[in-house]
Amino acid sequence: MPKIEGITYHGDIPKNPKKVVNFAYSYTGYLLQLGIDVSSYSLDLEKNSPVFGDKLKDVPQLTTADTEAIAAQKPDVILVFAGDDNLETLKEIAPVIEITYGKSDYLKMLTDIGQIFGKEKEAQAWLDQWDKKVATAKEELKGLIDTSSTFTVMDFFDKNIFLYGNNFGRGGELIYRALGFAAPAKVQEDIINKEGWFGVSQEALPEYVGDYVLVNVNDKTKEAAASLKESDIWKNLPAVKNGHVIEIDYNLFYFSDPMSLDLQIDAFVSEIQKLQ
Repeated sequence: MPKIEGITYHGDIPKNPKKVVNFAYSYTGYLLQLGIDVSSYSLDLEKNSPVFGDKLKDVPQLTTADTEAIAAQKPDVILVFAGDDNLETLKEIAPVIEITYGKSDYLKMLTDIGQIFGKEKEAQAWLDQWDKKVATAKEELKGLIDTSSTFTVMDFFDKNIFLYGNNFGRGGELIYRALGFAAPAKVQEDIINKEGWFGVSQEALPEYVGDYVLVNVNDKTKEAAASLKESDIWKNLPAVKNGHVIEIDYNLFYFSDPMSLDLQIDAFVSEIQKLQ
């Protein structure tokens, strides 16, 4: 097995697994992009993905504690995030790949998984087309938006506001890494240079909102979003006054896998065009 920072192997990992039980949910779209089917999912957000949710409709939702159900799957390999409480039990069921989130960036992770499962050509093919797609998007955005514009990426959880950097999904990888837009200084300082995400109060929000704000919303968070929009703090933000609020589908932008990115970049360009 290739030596990759952030990835630990337990047991003999098969090159062409037929049964993959995946609990490292950030990487479901990576596996599917490389032609590796998964035989379970763990997050509702996976099944609710408008990109690959239909590929999960006939597989069960499991947690790492569902050891009997996992064993019944007779998996060839199991993927988990590092430090999972049930790792030792899972190792008794099948070989395990333990992944530390964030050790590889969103593109290198595709190469990493490709190396593990002998899918290097498939990984490189997607990366090559992605480079072309990003270049095309940048051309389409010229004249529509100043390349020096700053962006803030946000979502909601239990009515609280959260901001994200360039390695926690929600559109951050697309905006900051692929398209190369900058973050406001406070976002760079308190989020990107630190934990990668940050809870913020309404009162502090003006310090973090740039020229544009990307707002992730779905059915569960639309009430929180609507409440924020009614506040004077929100209404007085320059980005709001200038009509630079881009409301996006949380279910589409949550992940940063190749399949999701392909649709995200199209959706983002379309939303920028609508602002004109």
